[in-house]
Amino acid sequence: MIEVSPAYRRLLERYGNIDAIDASISLLSWDRQVLMPSGGTEARGAHVSRLARMRHSLLTNDELRQAVADVEAESSPSSVEAAVARVLRRELKTQGSLPSELIMRKSRVSSDAYEVWKQAKAENDFPALKPYLEELFSIAKETAECIGFKDHVYDPLIDLFEEGATYADARAMFDAIKGPISKLLKGIRERGNSVDDSFVAKDFDRPRLREFAQHAAKEVGFNFNAGRLDICTNAFCTHLANRDIRMTTRPSDHLKGIVSSSLHEMGHGFYEQNSPPEFEGTPLAGGISLAVHESQSRLWENIVGRSRGFWRKFLPDLQSRFPGIQTDPEGMYRAMNKVEPGFIRVGSDEVSYNLHILVRFELETEILTGQVAIADLPEAWNAKYTEYLGITPPTDTLGCLQDVHWSRGTIGYFPTYTMGNLISYQMWACLTQDLGADVLDRQDFGSVLGWLKEKVYSQGKLHVPKDLVTRVTGRPMEPTAILAGLQAKYGEIYGI
Repeated sequence: MIEVSPAYRRLLERYGNIDAIDASISLLSWDRQVLMPSGGTEARGAHVSRLARMRHSLLTNDELRQAVADVEAESSPSSVEAAVARVLRRELKTQGSLPSELIMRKSRVSSDAYEVWKQAKAENDFPALKPYLEELFSIAKETAECIGFKDHVYDPLIDLFEEGATYADARAMFDAIKGPISKLLKGIRERGNSVDDSFVAKDFDRPRLREFAQHAAKEVGFNFNAGRLDICTNAFCTHLANRDIRMTTRPSDHLKGIVSSSLHEMGHGFYEQNSPPEFEGTPLAGGISLAVHESQSRLWENIVGRSRGFWRKFLPDLQSRFPGIQTDPEGMYRAMNKVEPGFIRVGSDEVSYNLHILVRFELETEILTGQVAIADLPEAWNAKYTEYLGITPPTDTLGCLQDVHWSRGTIGYFPTYTMGNLISYQMWACLTQDLGADVLDRQDFGSVLGWLKEKVYSQGKLHVPKDLVTRVTGRPMEPTAILAGLQAKYGEIYGI
């Protein structure tokens, strides 16, 4: 039994109530999206809104502030106790600047908006969602003003999801990768060899496809005694405890949709499931940030799940469930990596994916700064898709209604997807230096998971995101690895 100071024990006791509320809100949200009957919407929204208010009250009261100050005063800077205090001090600063009325209003509006979004998306009815988006973007601006900013209204919003990130960081990242990615995409279109994916671009039995995805995740190393996988309108992963990870995969009429989204959420699940047991019930449990989290989901989805080694291992099992898939591992590898810009972000190929994110980043910043009105969002969305991807969505369902994020008020989130892509390739370059460039050809998925456990998952929230990336890779996040990786991979596939 590790001895802890009375001050630290008091802090963890107070935090335990917040942790329990977080788990309750997560469970209610998971249930709402997976199992809850539609008639429970109003009551569920009221329950979550009250819990959010309770959480805000517990987090910002004087007793917790004093407990954090006591631990800060007696802890060495490099200790676990100091890291716990640092994480809570950041949240105290952020949440303490937000009035409880704003917290409850966002919870209530986003709860209602989510239900409207589901119907609006199904019926191609943007006007139905418009007033909710107007209110949620207004709440986002109010949130930024309450937290405070010096340079850009987007700064405090992106910082909520990626500590230390700014609008300038995101803008510089997109400016660095847009040109090379667009050039690669153009080369594939104009000079690339054709890739056949017709044998996976069809409707498959979804329960059997989910069973395959679950089998593959289990074989790679996910512990289904401490997690589960369900089908839901939008794929997500939520953490109730490191022994209770809830993942969902989205319905799809394309094999790549369910397989890719399942492996994507598995990456998130790995991060949470392998959080150190000693961090459980403390603010250090789980992933450090959205970008680092996304680096794990994209690493497992794209680098591992779309590799030759993965399909040499798992294609026979897939064909045993679907004998009509007549191809070999090389054909499957090429099909899973086919580059063809489409309307839907979550079904996008790896090359054009970050252009989808660029559209969303630019639009939400333009809405926040008054350059684009919500009423003009469909037109602005389509114009950017035409310019960046060379395609124009024929409906709002395939356009600005496709993502759930804005209907939940998660504004400032989107750039973390691309940040995660950059970090995933950066980490993979270091992993292969240690394990060998042929680690996937050897189908040594256990060593991949073990390396990530040691370097990333075991760290929890001990370090701020930028420091963790530098500790793991030896340098801050930058685009060299991903641009080189995409050029090498798709240059070889397409012969350019």
